[in-house]
Amino acid sequence: MEIDEVAARLLRQYWALLAICVVVPLVAISFLTAKQPAKYAASARIITGSVVPQSSAEADAVVSQVEALATGRTAAARALGAAGANRNLTDFISSDIVVGGLGSSQVIDLTITDHNPKVAQKVDRILATEVVRSINNVGQSGLRAALTANDEEIVRLSQKRAIMGQRAASQPQNQQLQAQLAGLDQVIANFTGDRSRLLIQAGNLGLATVIDEPAMPTKPQSKASTQKLGLAGLLGLVAGILIASIAETLRPTVPGAPRVSRRLGVPTLGHLNREDLDGARTPAVGEMALRFRLVAAHAGLGTIALVDIDGKRELAALAAGLMQALHAPSADGAGGWAGLDGTEGGSQRWIVNGADGAGGPAGLDGTEARSQRWIVNGEAESAAAGPKVLVKPRGPVTENPALHIHPLGQMKWVAGTAHVGIVILSGPVARVSRITALQDLSMSSGWPIVGVVAVPRIRRWRPRWAQQAAGVTAPASSRQRETGAEYDSRGRGQ
Repeated sequence: MEIDEVAARLLRQYWALLAICVVVPLVAISFLTAKQPAKYAASARIITGSVVPQSSAEADAVVSQVEALATGRTAAARALGAAGANRNLTDFISSDIVVGGLGSSQVIDLTITDHNPKVAQKVDRILATEVVRSINNVGQSGLRAALTANDEEIVRLSQKRAIMGQRAASQPQNQQLQAQLAGLDQVIANFTGDRSRLLIQAGNLGLATVIDEPAMPTKPQSKASTQKLGLAGLLGLVAGILIASIAETLRPTVPGAPRVSRRLGVPTLGHLNREDLDGARTPAVGEMALRFRLVAAHAGLGTIALVDIDGKRELAALAAGLMQALHAPSADGAGGWAGLDGTEGGSQRWIVNGADGAGGPAGLDGTEARSQRWIVNGEAESAAAGPKVLVKPRGPVTENPALHIHPLGQMKWVAGTAHVGIVILSGPVARVSRITALQDLSMSSGWPIVGVVAVPRIRRWRPRWAQQAAGVTAPASSRQRETGAEYDSRGRGQ
């Protein structure tokens, strides 16, 4: 199966479904976006210290620390209360607080969004201050705790050394006691060095601070309507294609009369519009009548049965129009030809090489026609001057004078040994099950399928006011055409 056939099967049969699947999400997203209140964003910039993270993992850890401090329920509630804002605390923490790092640096952006720009600015300032104080308290409290523990150990060891020094002074010959005293002095010296290093680290350690206070936002944040609509339309289209594919798998179709004819192995005879189907005398009906005659003459048929592949179209008017076009008498009774514009041919005939040619125009079989000319109503016209091109006979052909055309549903007999051929009228989409049913009909009846005619889609019912607005007039019924009675717009006889 070709890709264009797949696209045609989905678009021609399920275009309304695809349109609905695309339009409904677009309308829904547009409505929801329009209902969303405008939000303003205030952003504060914080530096967490003088130590630059050495890797992205350390930078992420710094961001996580700030986020954990900013999204605490106690801190968030205190900030909202200070700003005089009454918000849902859970929603505010989950959607209105955003923390982001700047690369792998120790600089962090704390952003607060709210539909009130003043509330956003004030809450952001309070939360940034709270985060900085918490970071500094954590760092300073750690150093203080380390120094306190170090000092306590030095005091304890100093007291122990004083007692041991008194014993060593009273026993100067005790070498073991002197060695213990020397070892205790070394431990005290080590703790004293650690205390000095902690004091140096405390002096070099930079404190967290707010380096950029939040400003009053003047413009609301973008709602990203274009991106949302594009994503909604794409998802709707994918959903529509999925539904259409499932439906097409369950009930497969064939798009277009040419593909139906290729599936059946028969030619496409042409195309008819709605006016032709209503029985109007149009050039298309006359051309189709000629093609039916040629098909019948080629296949040796005496009757052609019209079959609507959908089983919903009225074909009586079309059959009557085709029969009328087949058996319309010529103006001179000689079965002449008519032109492309549908004008009567009068006494037109061909003069080929000086002789009256009854076989029609030369040159169709590839032979030269150097001295061809027209005789129109007794006046000669050169072929080079552009005579009317002949497209169909204006009278019955003697080789097949008894060709009949009927809708299949109105055929109540098969005349003797006359052969019957089936011509299928196919719309833009035909179900495979209907094609299979027609093939079964052809095999069971012995009537060959000789051609396919393309017809427009079945027109859905429209209200009367819509028909009047569009200037649409309902076609006359077969009974009206047969009796010639005139009816008003409601179908009553006049």
